[in-house]
Amino acid sequence: MPKIHIDEIYPKNSVYPMVVNFQNGYVTDALQSQSCVLLQNKNNGEKALATKISGLIYSGNEVKDDFKTLILARNKITGKVRLIETGIAELKPMLKTDNNKTNTELDTSYLELSRKFGSKKHKKIVEHREKLKVNVQTVTEQMHNVTVNITEDQFDLSSYIKTDSDDFYIPPINRDADKPEDVYDLHKILSKEQYDEIYSEMEKENYKSELLPWIKDIVETKKNMPEELTVLALYASVLLKLFSILTKEIVKKNFVICAASPTLNKIVLQNFTTNVNGKRNRPLQYKDKAFCHALVFLLLINNLKYDLDEISKNVKFSLKTFMAKFKVIGATIVTSGSKKIAQLKLPLSTVSTGRRKSAKF
Repeated sequence: MPKIHIDEIYPKNSVYPMVVNFQNGYVTDALQSQSCVLLQNKNNGEKALATKISGLIYSGNEVKDDFKTLILARNKITGKVRLIETGIAELKPMLKTDNNKTNTELDTSYLELSRKFGSKKHKKIVEHREKLKVNVQTVTEQMHNVTVNITEDQFDLSSYIKTDSDDFYIPPINRDADKPEDVYDLHKILSKEQYDEIYSEMEKENYKSELLPWIKDIVETKKNMPEELTVLALYASVLLKLFSILTKEIVKKNFVICAASPTLNKIVLQNFTTNVNGKRNRPLQYKDKAFCHALVFLLLINNLKYDLDEISKNVKFSLKTFMAKFKVIGATIVTSGSKKIAQLKLPLSTVSTGRRKSAKF
């Protein structure tokens, strides 16, 4: 074999030859010369090659390799030999896809093929999958027809009310108050308009006949009691009546808990009972809510304190139960001689709104 002397070397420049491989095929002598397009990505400098052969477009990016690919070219006339650095590109056919063909059509074709050529096991799987498919539009229409005539009163929302927090059982509370008097804001319990309306209704009726005797004594003992506190005295009496009354009375359609004030009667029934499908009820959580609200109102009308022995005589509960309920409303139990006094003072006995272990307490 004669020795070859390399006369020139051509490294890669802006334009250089490209050795082409075809995916899943080889170039034969039957391949004729074809025009091609060489493109370059401006962002990363990568080059791509595209050509058309027999009506099918082939394209591919230049292969990055750590080794250099060289072509040895010899001029038959002059006998000179050149060494040329080249790139390598692997071309893949660009297959046409029908973008207009929907998933539904593809699923249908797959289903038909499975039914005709699938095994028994596969047919069962496909049929089961078809049964599980749901027409969303049909279901939406059915749900609309079912719910169109449902009103809010027909839903039992009591299970969604967060009864695992102490704040459910008490009026709006300011745990960051600087004074005990600011812990419970009277105008967050009822609005000024509600106080005025309820008090005007009370004046027209013999409201004192609806006060519990021991609460009536508090009202009569205190001279010139403000209108708001007088309303809260009636409010406390009504809630304690609701707490102790039998459920069979509450479920009656014509049930009235406060005859002296229709406005207060409506407020109590809306906030301390539930109404599902026109049936009124008083769940255990609402019963405790009514009692805790009443304890707060008693403290507010009696200078933020009350004798535990006195209230236990009128409401048949143990001292332990009263202490637990007073703790929920933020009151502290203090001892004065032989008496135990529930007093609303700072710091509050409860300083957080953590989850309760149980709705019962």
